[in-house]
Amino acid sequence: MTFFTTLFFLGVVDTVERDIVVAEITTPERRVVEIDLPVHIFPCDIREGDVFYISRDVDVTEIRCGEPPE
Repeated sequence: MTFFTTLFFLGVVDTVERDIVVAEITTPERRVVEIDLPVHIFPCDIREGDVFYISRDVDVTEIRCGEPPE
């Protein structure tokens, strides 16, 4: 039997400096963690205060701009 679980990490951009985004993400355990990500991995133009989410499935990790679907 195989179980598939998708994890969502909600993020908010703190700052964008040159090619690095500093953001806070909320983990599924509801912990807030600060991370640094390269600007080029975002599929949109990103600015301070923007919301994004990371979905992680068995074989795929995606970053999406905006709020996650309900």
